[in-house]
Amino acid sequence: MNLINKQDLRNLQIKKLTSFAKTKQKMLEDRILKDKFLNSSVLNKADSIGIFISMPLEVNTAPIIPALWKINKRVYIPRCLPKKRMEFTFYDKNTDLVKTKFGVLENHDPNVEVKNNLDLIIVPGLAYGLDKNSRLGFGGGYYDRFLERNPTQTLSLANSIQTFSQTTWLVENYDIPIKNFILTN
Repeated sequence: MNLINKQDLRNLQIKKLTSFAKTKQKMLEDRILKDKFLNSSVLNKADSIGIFISMPLEVNTAPIIPALWKINKRVYIPRCLPKKRMEFTFYDKNTDLVKTKFGVLENHDPNVEVKNNLDLIIVPGLAYGLDKNSRLGFGGGYYDRFLERNPTQTLSLANSIQTFSQTTWLVENYDIPIKNFILTN
């Protein structure tokens, strides 16, 4: 099998996901993913959840986060650090967020609770290879580095155009596989 260059696939997926973000199909799939996630056994077993605040081309986490609060889960969001590292910071409805140069919302309160030994982390991505539980992220390596240092239960919520039955890109030895997926079908 010919492998697709990771950066070429990233560019293609960003283009596809940006178009998909404007469709009713994405809204429907995001709702299906939210419902399946909230009823999953993986979530049921977890108390502390790491979850990203989504960008428009990602699965919409905006309705998921308050649903997690409602069922008494402790929610943590990623914060990027120098040297392509990241940590997870406590997040509730009173948290002030700052938009980074990448357009990502983060908690920059210096006194916020940081917790990196989470029960479950929802990992974003552009593409997922279901045959190898592989993930193609945005290229920064933040999640792979974090998960190498802080192994835990992982889950990705994947819209239909993010999933590939076969991994068509090179999986490097530093790419951390995703342990669980929730799919729309």
